Amino acid sequence: MEAITTAVEHDAKRDTITDKAIAKLKAEPGKRLEWADTVVPQLRLRVSDKGAKHWSVIYRVSGAGDGGLKKGPMRRMSLGDYPRVTIAKARDAARDALDLAEKGFNPAVQRKTEAVARNTRTFETIVERFIDEYAKLEQKEWKSTKAYFDNYVLPHWTGKVIDEIRRSDVSALLTKVRAEGIERARERARKAKKPRPEEKYELSGLSAAREVRKRLRTLFFWAIEEELILVNPVVSIKTKKTQKAFAYTARRRALSMDELRRVWRAADEIGYRYGRVIQLLILTGQRLSEIANLNTDWLDRDKWTVTVPPLHYKTNIKHTFPLSAPARQIIEALPSYQALPKKLDKTYLLFPTDKGDSAISGFSKCREQLDAKIAELDEKEGLTPLEEWQVRDIRRSVKTEMSRLGIPHLHSEQVLGHVLPGIGGVYDVHDYMPEKKAALDLWGEQWA
Repeated sequence: MEAITTAVEHDAKRDTITDKAIAKLKAEPGKRLEWADTVVPQLRLRVSDKGAKHWSVIYRVSGAGDGGLKKGPMRRMSLGDYPRVTIAKARDAARDALDLAEKGFNPAVQRKTEAVARNTRTFETIVERFIDEYAKLEQKEWKSTKAYFDNYVLPHWTGKVIDEIRRSDVSALLTKVRAEGIERARERARKAKKPRPEEKYELSGLSAAREVRKRLRTLFFWAIEEELILVNPVVSIKTKKTQKAFAYTARRRALSMDELRRVWRAADEIGYRYGRVIQLLILTGQRLSEIANLNTDWLDRDKWTVTVPPLHYKTNIKHTFPLSAPARQIIEALPSYQALPKKLDKTYLLFPTDKGDSAISGFSKCREQLDAKIAELDEKEGLTPLEEWQVRDIRRSVKTEMSRLGIPHLHSEQVLGHVLPGIGGVYDVHDYMPEKKAALDLWGEQWA
């Protein structure tokens, strides 16, 4: 706050300001006491009749007078309340303001300009820009990215300026996120009345921290491109022991053929819709989102191939894969497929919701149903419970079993839609459709 000084009814005092002296200061009823410092003469401490104490500095801006040669009128700028602003800080702030004024700059205007600039660099402002200018355009799951920032990061970093965030800030944040993730997992289990082993809660917390770290890493790289910062504080902590736990480690879990068959059998009993999605995941080695969103635009019923457009594919490239005989049989038996009109007049989803306006979701509940069915069937046969696994492990398991069958690595990589690394990906433009068909047909024979 800046104002041109005016006469007010007050008592004046000039002396060296000390904390002990301030404690004794009192203004008469209806008056205000103003104390001028002797260390920094332009520094003022105002004390109201109600006991409030406020710092200010009086100054004249060089060159702001008539003709630009003299100093301008006396002005006053607020420096904050005592004791939040200590004597030492008030004196430093006053000296800085007087130095600017001597150089011809109005410190009040300068502070306002810096505040505006600072507000454009606060973390919450940067996150909003990142979501609008990058995530919505480049990430299919941008809503998930926004949710991680809203739930885990902004509660701790709102008001922080992005170029003031250090490695220690990131480390402290991830530690908090891990603890919050554990507590959120416990709360979900309490509400569902389904307690879980302690290691499951720990895994949930670690997963939350890793997801936040991944998204922060991307945001800071984007900020570097936007010339908002010079260094990515997430990348620069990768060698710190305390941060290694939050870096992603590749999963190694691959289901054996026996385990895959147990999953297949349970999925078969569940049937349409989720059970058939799981079976197609096993037969094709594709990702869950690609099978769940399967529709008539992607399906070529003459060649019996599926083409996932770049917008729906993880690496933003078109991916085509053939369907083996067992996969084709499953699709042809789907109620949604059998209900297709002879002449397609729009896009039809093969795994729609009951309303039919979107693809199925809610896979966590479906997974619970699948696990229950696996346990039920295993108990009947006296089998030991399956080792912990995730749906995404099916893809790795398919790749592993294809190698066991002698399918060349390059061919199975093409089935999975992985991009050829290095110079090979530049010069090899073969579509590998015959090789992919041979690989999936041989794999399909294991399930015929």
